[in-house]
Amino acid sequence: MAHHQCSHTHHGHHHHHHVHSDENADKTLGEKNKEHFDQVAATIFDTPWVAKLGEQVSRELRDNFAWFGVTENGAGSPTKMLDYACGSGIVSRALSSNVAVIRGIDISSGMVTQYNTLAEKAGFSPETMRAVHGDLLDTDATPSAELATAEFNHFDLAVMSLALHHVSDVDAMIQSLADRLSDGGVLVIVDWMSEEAGSDWKFLQSDDMPVRQTVSRMGFSEGALRETFEKAGLKGWGWRAFAEESEVPSKFGGSMRGFLARGVKAYAIFTLRWV
Repeated sequence: MAHHQCSHTHHGHHHHHHVHSDENADKTLGEKNKEHFDQVAATIFDTPWVAKLGEQVSRELRDNFAWFGVTENGAGSPTKMLDYACGSGIVSRALSSNVAVIRGIDISSGMVTQYNTLAEKAGFSPETMRAVHGDLLDTDATPSAELATAEFNHFDLAVMSLALHHVSDVDAMIQSLADRLSDGGVLVIVDWMSEEAGSDWKFLQSDDMPVRQTVSRMGFSEGALRETFEKAGLKGWGWRAFAEESEVPSKFGGSMRGFLARGVKAYAIFTLRWV
């Protein structure tokens, strides 16, 4: 998503090589991400290290699903998940046996096409799994009437994987995801730990790397992200490091460690006052 996967891997989409030119200078981070991921949508996941990273993220999500604490919603309706910055649907397919209904949103229309094509190939009906083109932080730039419907609200679980570091306003992003949750719904963020950022991060100082144009930060500390969750009204903070480091090419950051962060949308409390 504009918030694209990975400083080097929107769930694998990594930043391939569009040429940087002065005309790029006036574009927003979201516009740069949209262009970049539209260009690489069909090919990026064929890259071996990207495919391996996608498998690692999928494994971490499945292994930690019970820890997320997703509860059946009281109305007896099916458990519904939002996959934001969904890319080609790695997160959606990884958790397809854990939830009943999945909706994806991505800033890149090319990625949305990939997502829906792969979902259909895997045998999922659009009722079960489908994605739309949209941007929760800039609804004017990427208008989608569907985002206002019940279908794209009241989620029991929302996941954003390897994309938050592409977002220029992290607080606004977390708040907008929290707003899409039902009371008691869970938000899960997968991204890179800033403490693990080694000397390879110097690539971020180089203007000749296209990734430089689409990344707004190199990773997150637990304390800062927890504060952002709490500001958005998310309780029950949890943070887990990936079991193993992720190996990505040194020009995209080298060896890094991912994390999973979890928060729960607090139930609205109604006070009865007897008069």
